[in-house]
Amino acid sequence: MTADAPRDETAAPSSADPAGLSEVATLRGAVLVLARRLRHQQAGDGLPATESAVLGRVFREGPTSPGRLARAEHVQPPSMTRIVESLERQGLVRRDPHPTDGRQVQVSITADGEEFIERSRALRTAWLARQIDRLDPADREMLTAAAPALHRLAHLE
Repeated sequence: MTADAPRDETAAPSSADPAGLSEVATLRGAVLVLARRLRHQQAGDGLPATESAVLGRVFREGPTSPGRLARAEHVQPPSMTRIVESLERQGLVRRDPHPTDGRQVQVSITADGEEFIERSRALRTAWLARQIDRLDPADREMLTAAAPALHRLAHLE
């Protein structure tokens, strides 16, 4: 491969690659199952995954348009309209007039939405702490040591 040739991001690691395919597959599977189990730990009756993702995005990023939310969440605008309407009916978000474009609205999180997010985070953290406490000390130590690398991995672009 020349210096100018694009790198094939889907190519399997070479035998010299320290992260072999078997270990990567094991990590992928564990992360997926853990993420799924964590998603089920939420306040109240819980929200569908897409609604939860939209609420979390508005919480993190602040007021935004439904169109921007649709693009960010990879859903069609009519679907996002239904998601926002559902969140609004539950009192978790509100739609306000756009400050500069009267044809648009902005979606903002409400105090109830912020409380839902904070309670869900606390429940997830407590659940994960209980699960980690069930591991032997060596596994707990490995997870603690791996946490910074997993954080960096999760935030790679």
